[in-house]
Amino acid sequence: MRGFRKSLMCSSSTRAAFGIAMFTVAAPALAQTASAPAQAPAQADDGDQIVVTGYARSLADSAATKRKANAIVDVISAEDVGKFPDRNIAESLSHLPGVTVDHQFGEGEQVSIAGVEPALNRILIDGHSIASADWGGNPSDRSSRSFNYSLLSPEIISQAIVYKTPEARLQEGAIGGTVDVVTRKPLDLKPNTITASGGYAYNDRSNRGSPRASILYSWHNDAGTFGVLGSVGYDRQYLARAGVAVYGYMTGDTFFQKDAAGKVVNDASGNPVPINPALKVNGGSYTDLLNARLPAFLAHEYFEQTRQRLSFSGAMQWKPADNLTLTATGLVISGNYDNFSTSEYSYNTRGGLAQQATVSNGLITSATYGPGTGTNWTGELDTNFRRTRIKNDSGTLAFNWDVSGWNVSGNGGYSRASGGKQPEYLLNFRTLQGFTVGANGRNTSLDWQHPASDGSNWVSTSPGESKLQDEPAVLAATNGAGYFGAQIGGITNADQTVDDEKYGQIDFQRDVAFGPLTKIMFGGRYNDHGNQQSSYGGATFTNAAFTLADLGPYTLASDLYDGLSTSGNGTPFATLTKEAMIAALTGSNVLNVTRPLDTSGYFRVKEKIYTGYVQANFETGKFRGNIGGRFVSTKDDSYYYANSNGQASLQHSESTDNRFLPAFNIAYDAGPGVVLRAAAAKVIARPRYSQLAGALSLDDTQSTGSAGNPDLKPYAATNFGLSAEWYFTKAGYVSGEIFYRDISNYISNVNLNVQLTNPLTQQSRTYAISQPVNGGKASVTGFSLTAQTPIAYGFGIQANYTFADADTGLSGQGLPYLSRNTYNIVPYFERGPFQARVSYNYRSKYFYVFGRLSSADYTDSYRQLDFSASYKVLENFTITANASNLLDETYYQYSSTPSAPTALYKNGRTFSLSASFRM
Repeated sequence: MRGFRKSLMCSSSTRAAFGIAMFTVAAPALAQTASAPAQAPAQADDGDQIVVTGYARSLADSAATKRKANAIVDVISAEDVGKFPDRNIAESLSHLPGVTVDHQFGEGEQVSIAGVEPALNRILIDGHSIASADWGGNPSDRSSRSFNYSLLSPEIISQAIVYKTPEARLQEGAIGGTVDVVTRKPLDLKPNTITASGGYAYNDRSNRGSPRASILYSWHNDAGTFGVLGSVGYDRQYLARAGVAVYGYMTGDTFFQKDAAGKVVNDASGNPVPINPALKVNGGSYTDLLNARLPAFLAHEYFEQTRQRLSFSGAMQWKPADNLTLTATGLVISGNYDNFSTSEYSYNTRGGLAQQATVSNGLITSATYGPGTGTNWTGELDTNFRRTRIKNDSGTLAFNWDVSGWNVSGNGGYSRASGGKQPEYLLNFRTLQGFTVGANGRNTSLDWQHPASDGSNWVSTSPGESKLQDEPAVLAATNGAGYFGAQIGGITNADQTVDDEKYGQIDFQRDVAFGPLTKIMFGGRYNDHGNQQSSYGGATFTNAAFTLADLGPYTLASDLYDGLSTSGNGTPFATLTKEAMIAALTGSNVLNVTRPLDTSGYFRVKEKIYTGYVQANFETGKFRGNIGGRFVSTKDDSYYYANSNGQASLQHSESTDNRFLPAFNIAYDAGPGVVLRAAAAKVIARPRYSQLAGALSLDDTQSTGSAGNPDLKPYAATNFGLSAEWYFTKAGYVSGEIFYRDISNYISNVNLNVQLTNPLTQQSRTYAISQPVNGGKASVTGFSLTAQTPIAYGFGIQANYTFADADTGLSGQGLPYLSRNTYNIVPYFERGPFQARVSYNYRSKYFYVFGRLSSADYTDSYRQLDFSASYKVLENFTITANASNLLDETYYQYSSTPSAPTALYKNGRTFSLSASFRM
């Protein structure tokens, strides 16, 4: 079966490659045989030349930048000032070959390049770093060096350049690729340029709409020596995601008796002995049940979020002399990502309550449990509100000076970001009902003893859970008296992230005529970076028992889970509004306490990076390119806590890493419009901050523990690239690219027996420690085929296909976020005042993460179909309509095999209408 599946995947990629190849052959012929190449709406400049505008212009600009580059790059260009192809930059980037995004929350937030996960890629804005913090509820990696692209306003962007092969002059830190976002500058635009837009977007799953608006103004004096630009953007978006989730997998041994050593008890015949002697097994024996995988918890979830972003950007340029330009830029982003989630799930771990179970192909696909008693709960309802704020402030001062044949440029700046939950409210209820649960691929079911819409069967606590609470936070809140009751939730301030960077850089370059050398470049850079994460816990106690029904619940809409293939009376379920949940946690019959700093989740890293580079550009005959190297010295100071036996002590570790990173790019102009390229480079990507400074936790009773690793070295790779490109019109070209990433120092978590001295007790012993270490190896091999061309009568098309394969040395284990097959097809039409395009994107399955209970989670193949159309009513006034996720695609994740689901989500379709004004 595995071989058959493999052959299907190969044949699928072969068909896609064949289709692209056939198209690349036909495209030039179509362009040449058309009576006149299609052009976008045009306007005359001061001469007789026709200036192409609109989407066709953006394609031509992108092709021109790609063609002139010495490295292997791909480019997205704005159609006009304030008009980027998509409202989300990550979505635009995903139309490029080898670039993919994840759609767990509907819109793209991070990008993978050449099959390499987001944490190992970089984003720069005008060549410099930007601090990053996320909203706290996102499963994306808050402690990595990635960036949430949904925060960037597209109005200020001129181009986004994806460097798939590096040059020595570019900042290091990416294995897959680097995205450099180029923003607008006032001296590059006409004076008194104004763009303004406003619109409204509607999501059919949240049944809510939201406004969007932006305005940009740019001015410079008649002499072109002083200019200012300012932009304000406001965007509000309502997200609603219904889903079914499995919280990890375990084995069927939960149904069987165990001895004192934790081993399953067998009877005289060697068969395992069930806890419930009457347990019935369908589709197999007790032994089959014992070895089968069991979904630990099955949940129905509903998530709502308001994403509100207010951004300010500005630039000022001054040319005090013809050979000197001074530039100041600033970016302020304020994000409100408040979200409310509710989930109701069964405890499939109560083996003693099991009455029957069905086994199929190594999975327990259904099971029936009897009701629990006392505190032997069988299910839980969680309600969770996160008040989240994201802030990003960045500023840069730069100069560019031509003096005595030299070009000297430099910049210095500061970037700071903060984010997290401020605060997070959590209230839960439990039930003792019996239930029947099923999960088999995309089909799930949950039937409670009573319909989930009946809130009277869900209780806050039981008398058996109440006890005298005497933890320090409670004693402090009660003047030492303590509190008799049980915890029902809490109010916390969790995952508070602060990320900041100060930097300075200076670059020198000079045109030369020394053999094949045409330019020499050298320079240096200093980065002072800090990253910190902290959490403060909280707990809510009550001595009053109440049910969900007592708090005025409401029942979710009956059609909310349509299309998710889930059945049973587990949906729709009763839950609370955000307001009712907060009222219950802050009422008169509860005690709220704030706990001190969570030392197990705290870390701080101070990182200083010193770099110097030299690069030589060359050109001889039809060859051109660059060669150079970059010396990088990274010094990390990691601060974290050692935790043991209820005590904690702050620790400090230092590490230094020095390395030289050579880079070589060569291009050969083989003929009219034909460019051949080759590249090789050494690259690095630094570890996640939490891996460097993860808390040291030691259990002296079990001699076990977990830790970060301040001695981690960066991921290292040797990258190779080859490409061939044929430009047959200004906007039309076909290209093929081959890429290879040979990754060493790969970081992964392992269990090691380590001789340690407990810093709190000063006693030495051997601990079984789980921690991240270097040493893993992996490689990524792939190719991309790309074609874009105008066809005739205003029609044109973009298409690309990428194949990527990873070798990790582990059978069946790929690299995170690597899809074997991805492709994009974007047909467009642009003629006169009307423009329209359809974007279809496909990516095959990919390994996602090791999830709950060490489940190896994969995300299944995903399709995205979007549509955009605009009409220029007046020369300066355009109306645009957009629709995204028209297929209402299901986001499906599974554990190891597609028959073992971990998540099914639907984010709904989004429709928007906007108007824009330009002058």
